[in-house]
Amino acid sequence: MLPPPLLRSIPWVASALSGLLLAFCFAPWNQPSLLWFVFLPLLWSLWNRPTGSPKWTAPLFGYLFGLVFFTTSLHWISALAPLFEDNSLIGLPLLLSSYLAVYPALWAWLLQNPPQKANSSVGTSFKNIAFALSGASTWVLLDWLRGWLFTGFGWNAPGVALHSNIALIQIADIFGVYGLSFLIVFTNVSLALVIRRLSHERSIRAIPSVRFELMVVLLLIGGAVSYGAHTIINSRQTGTPLRVICLQPNQPQDILFDRAGEDAVFTTIDRLMSLAAPLAPHLVLWPEAATPRGIYADQANHDFILKQAARTSAALLIGSVEPKTFENQEDLDTFNSALLLSKNATSIQSYKKRHLVPFGEYLPFRDFLPSAIRQLVPGDLAAGTEANLLKLDQPAIQIGALVCFEDSLARETRSLALAGAQILVNLTNDAWFAQTAGAAQHLANARFRAIETRLPLLRCANTGITCQIDRLGFIKSELAPFQENILSTEVIVPVKPTPTLYTTLGDTWLFLCLIAATPLIAMRFRKKRLSQSTPLA
Repeated sequence: MLPPPLLRSIPWVASALSGLLLAFCFAPWNQPSLLWFVFLPLLWSLWNRPTGSPKWTAPLFGYLFGLVFFTTSLHWISALAPLFEDNSLIGLPLLLSSYLAVYPALWAWLLQNPPQKANSSVGTSFKNIAFALSGASTWVLLDWLRGWLFTGFGWNAPGVALHSNIALIQIADIFGVYGLSFLIVFTNVSLALVIRRLSHERSIRAIPSVRFELMVVLLLIGGAVSYGAHTIINSRQTGTPLRVICLQPNQPQDILFDRAGEDAVFTTIDRLMSLAAPLAPHLVLWPEAATPRGIYADQANHDFILKQAARTSAALLIGSVEPKTFENQEDLDTFNSALLLSKNATSIQSYKKRHLVPFGEYLPFRDFLPSAIRQLVPGDLAAGTEANLLKLDQPAIQIGALVCFEDSLARETRSLALAGAQILVNLTNDAWFAQTAGAAQHLANARFRAIETRLPLLRCANTGITCQIDRLGFIKSELAPFQENILSTEVIVPVKPTPTLYTTLGDTWLFLCLIAATPLIAMRFRKKRLSQSTPLA
C-alpha cells in the first residue's frame, strides 16, 4: 500500500503525463499514434478525485496538463535567449504556457463530472455518447478561442499532429483542422467512459454494453478515412504549369542583425541567383528578410535587389520591410510586406502582413510594461488591412501571399482564397529559432492551409523548410533545412479554383459545437449555483 502523500500525487502525475504525451505527438518527436489516448490519464484524474476534494482541484489538473504540454511543445522559443544574449528569455515557453494553459483548465473544470449510469444499458450508452460529443465540442470551442483572443495563438491544435496522415486529414476541406481535433478528443472521452463503465461493472459480460460508444467512434474515424481515400483517388490536379525557384539562403539570424555582415548576405543571394537565372523560371521567391533591411532601407539595398531582379525575365517575389508615406510625413507606419517585382522591376505590387506576431513584431500593452521588456521590441510594425492579391502576368496567375506565421492561420488563407487566389505563397524566416523543432512545427501547421482551400502552397524559408505542398497536402518537393540551396519546382495552378466548403463557410460549423457544449456548460453553472445556495448544516 502506497503512503498517503504518494497516493495524493498520482492524479497530478497522471495529468502531467497527459500533457507530455500530447507534446510527444508533435515535432521533434512526431508520435501521432499517441493522440488516441493522450487524454486518458487526465480524465482518470478528473473522475477519480477523492470525495470532498476542493472545487479547484479539477481545473488545476487541466492547468498542469496544459502547462506541461505547451512548455514542452514550445520549448524552441527559448532559442531567442542566446540570440538576444539574455538568459531570462529561456523562460519564455513557460511564460507563454502559463497563459495558454488556462484553456485546458477551463475544459477540465467543465468535464469534471462524468454522466451517471442510466436505468438501461442503452440509456447509459446514449448519455456517454452525448457527454463525449459535448466534451469534444467544448475543447474545439476553447481551441478556437485560443486562436482568436488577443489576436490569437492557435499553434499546435491536437489535429495538427495528424498532418502526415494524408487520408484522414482530407476532411479539413470541410471542417478545418478543428474537425480533426474534435475527432481526437471525442475518441479519448469515449474511450475513457468505456473504461470507466467496464471497471465499474467488473464483468466480461459488460463488453457488449459499450458497443454503441465504440461503434460511434469507429463510424466517425472510418467515415473520415473513407472520405479522404475517395478524395485522393478522384483528385485531378489540372491547371497552368508555373515554374518557380525558391531561394533558401540559410542565413543565421545574428548575421541579419549585423550591418557588418550585410555584404556576406548579398554574396549569398547573388550566388543563389546565379544558379536560378539560367533555369528560366516564371517566378523567383526570396524568403522574408532575405536582405536584412529591405529594398527601401537605403540605396545599396535598393540597387542590389533591382540588379538581381534584372538577371532574369521572371517576376521576383521578396519579403521586405515597407514604409508608408503620407504627403510630407514619412514613416508614419512600417509594414512587413511581400513585394512582387515584375516588368524588369518597373512594377512593384505589395501585400502588407495583416496578422502580426505579438512580442515579435509589436508589443502588446507597451506603455504598461517595464523598460527592459520594451527594449526587446524597440518599435512596433503596423498591420495591413487588405487581403489583396499579387498578379503575375506570365502566366496570368493571382497569388495569395502569406508572410511569416500567417500560413498557420486558417482565417488568413480563407480570406485570400475568397478574394480569388489561385496559389498560396508563404515567405518566412524561422532563423530566429535556430536548429530547433520550430520550423518543422511551422510546416505541420501550414500543410492544412492547402487542404482547407484546395490551393497549392509554396513555402520559401530562409533556413527552411522550403517546399511545395499540393492541394491534397502532399509535400511534392522540398529542401533539407539549414542548408544553402535553391528549390526548382513546377506547380500546377488551378485556373478557376472551386471554393471548398471550408473556404465558403469557415468555422461556421462551430455553432453546432456551441449547441452541443451548452448542456455541459449549463450543468457546471447549475451545480455551482446549487452549491452556493445549499444551507450550512
